[in-house]
Formats: sequence, structure tokens, C-alpha cells
Amino acid sequence: MFTIKHIALALVAATLLAACDSGPGESEFIAACMNEGRAGANKAMGNALGIEREKFCQCSAQTARAGMSDKGLQLMVWEMQGGKRQEIAALQAKMSDEEKMAVVKTGLEVFGKCAGGG
Repeated sequence: MFTIKHIALALVAATLLAACDSGPGESEFIAACMNEGRAGANKAMGNALGIEREKFCQCSAQTARAGMSDKGLQLMVWEMQGGKRQEIAALQAKMSDEEKMAVVKTGLEVFGKCAGGG
């Protein structure tokens, strides 16, 4: 017989497990996107296209969350942060072909949907 204590412990355990494998949060994704857009070619392209960076990053975070796995989200964040090459390679090795294709597809969708401001 399950008691309330057993159910509560199971809920806590499930919540902790979900949190461990939930990928980056929306705020982490947006922060990486905002930072990426502040310099170099990304800044120049954004200016040339009239992209409002904050709106673009918010739209991108929502679109990415809907279109790919947690691994794909983490991959995008690390790539936007510009580094962690070994971690990126290790993560890509763990991803299925479907997850890898979702990253590419979602990246194209993000630009098409969000470049106009969402």
C-alpha cells in the first residue's frame, strides 16, 4: 500500500530526475542568443536585416524548445556561447540522426520565423 509519504517521495524523485535532463532553460538560451548577437558577423547581419535582438532571441527560444530535444537545445546554447568544442563533439556523438536533423531544421525555422521579430 502506498502512503502519502511514498507518493511525495516519488514526486520529488521524478521532479529531480526531470530537472537533471531538461536541457537549458529559456533564460539561458536567451542569454546565449543575446550575447552571440552583440559582436562580429552576427551583429552586422542583425543590423543589416533590422533584427530586434531581444524579440529574435525570445522567439528563437520558444521555437527551439518546441522543435528539438534537450540535447539539441544544449548543443545550440554551447554553439552560441562559442566554445566547449569537446563537449559539443561528445554531445553530438550521443545524439540520434533524428535529433541532429531536428537541430538543422529548427535552426532554419528559427531564422525564418523569428528574424522578422517573431
